[in-house]
Amino acid sequence: MPSRRDFLKTSALVAGSSLFAVPNILRGQPRPDSPFRNIVSGRRVRVCAVGLGGKGYSDLHGVAEEEIVGLCDVDFARGAEAFREFPNVPRYRDFRRMFDELGDKFDAVTIATPDHMHFPIAMMAIERGKHVYLQKPLTHTIGEARALKAAAAKAGVVTQMGNQGHANEGTRLMREWIEAGVIGKVTEVTVWTNRPVWPQNIAWPDNTNALPPATLDWNLWLGVAPYRAFRPNLVPFNWRGMWDYGTGAMGDMGCHLLDAPFWALNLRGNMKVTALKVDGGSAITGPAGAVVRFEFPARGPLPPLTLTWYEGTQKPERIPELDADQEMPRGGVLVRGDQGVIFSPTDYCESPRLLPAGKMNDFKRPPKVYPRVPKGNPHLEWIAGIKGGPVPGSNWPDHASDLTELNLLSNLALRLKKPIEWDYAAGRAAGLPEADRLIRKSYRLF
Repeated sequence: MPSRRDFLKTSALVAGSSLFAVPNILRGQPRPDSPFRNIVSGRRVRVCAVGLGGKGYSDLHGVAEEEIVGLCDVDFARGAEAFREFPNVPRYRDFRRMFDELGDKFDAVTIATPDHMHFPIAMMAIERGKHVYLQKPLTHTIGEARALKAAAAKAGVVTQMGNQGHANEGTRLMREWIEAGVIGKVTEVTVWTNRPVWPQNIAWPDNTNALPPATLDWNLWLGVAPYRAFRPNLVPFNWRGMWDYGTGAMGDMGCHLLDAPFWALNLRGNMKVTALKVDGGSAITGPAGAVVRFEFPARGPLPPLTLTWYEGTQKPERIPELDADQEMPRGGVLVRGDQGVIFSPTDYCESPRLLPAGKMNDFKRPPKVYPRVPKGNPHLEWIAGIKGGPVPGSNWPDHASDLTELNLLSNLALRLKKPIEWDYAAGRAAGLPEADRLIRKSYRLF
């Protein structure tokens, strides 16, 4: 981990960070003032992929117009479709071997693995000067998020977190409406999700005699996590609810649902985080449901604000401004000001609106201030940055690290079942030394 002094020196990113869209960047013409090193010019970007199933497969397709030079998955059954589509590309189970063998023959890597392996893979790539597209949440712990933030800024590589909603039109609209004072001063945000939709609040069956499938290297899948015997049905999806590997409902959906209010309302810095309700859970697994409250002080001209997060079995009350025939969605965001509300009824802020619905009919929209991402595509935005274009919106130093930190503070509060007084500068929960083991973890050699 970097020292606090080194972290503070590298935490600021080049001004004008997130959103400038220049058409010629997609043609590989680097800007002369690009803030990045190792810019690719005049050719396709050479990309490796770590994790080939689920989001890994979609991330691979997001950059498939570039040159795919390496494919890696600990389970070759999960990689089968990618292997068929790219039959001449080298295949690996161990990312370390791929990085070693390919060396300077690749420029960038996509990473879509269980949460506990995000940090070691991404850090190794950054240390080699590679650009990285890393699925959300950025990391498994707050300490890791801060370390990647500092490392990416120091290395000058192009980074993007895979919370694709940040590239949406709706995310920009929400910020523009809030900043234009459409709903007045915002003091309350409510966010909810139906996750978990995988098993949580369960026991780990240590007495299983099951063996992993022949296609899976179980030791590599465990990676830096503590060793446990193979458990059927944990791979490839149900690991999300187990603390050794995943970050629960907030880790899965918080980087999507909290993204627009986080960006528009500067929800970072010192705060108090309290788990108001926790439905089960243990040191092994997340709860079936929870309610977590975030309390933010004034942030410059922005007034104090309370954000309440609901997950799983815990649901918010029905929004009073909804029309009688409107149903509460399974997940969404409500931003309440002293002059109105903005409602986003989806996970990715595709279509924010004012409530009641009739207010949209006479709504004079404020000017568009923030440039849009071409095609709303976060993969192309990342590739454009590698070719010398603008800094991607969900880059780590400027955005994704602090957004992930906000998410993981929720888990810190519900796991400790104690209010967290977060000291942002120190990266510590004030007066709670027991939180340190969850903020910065140890790693298994594998």
